[in-house]
Amino acid sequence: MKGDILDVGSGKSDRYSRLFKFNKYVRLDIDQVCEPDIVADAQNIPLPDQSFDSIISTQGLEHMPNPSKAILEFYRLLRNNGCCLITVPFFNELHEEPHDYWRFTKYSLEMMFKEAGFNIISIEPRGGFFAVIAQLFTRYLINRFSLFWRGGQPIFKNIRSGYGLAGQD
Repeated sequence: MKGDILDVGSGKSDRYSRLFKFNKYVRLDIDQVCEPDIVADAQNIPLPDQSFDSIISTQGLEHMPNPSKAILEFYRLLRNNGCCLITVPFFNELHEEPHDYWRFTKYSLEMMFKEAGFNIISIEPRGGFFAVIAQLFTRYLINRFSLFWRGGQPIFKNIRSGYGLAGQD
């Protein structure tokens, strides 16, 4: 990832900016409390076509009522030969309710990204059996013993397994 980067669903930090060489790193989130550079819905981003060289969005598509519309927006915003890096959960507990809508297989991702015009470079599963078991066990402990918040700080962070994706013509 390089050039001008858009981080869609960035949350409260620019957690990925140190991983890439870039000219401009722009954070977009629907929640103004996160203080992003742009407050907007990823399904309708108020920016001109071909504004970015790269887009990153981690663990966000599952929270969008129409993820295909967001993927079309990603394609519209990318410059020629742009790159899109996406991660989504395949297995995960309900979270950020009531805005937890989808789980994706590699086949659904491939279909949505191809329909939007992307050339898929790679769809790679992460995690696997032991990651899923560890996530279930950790979530059980957190819920059973109310361990998530102590003194305003999380004791455990979510362990997620899912898929990653990149590429555009």
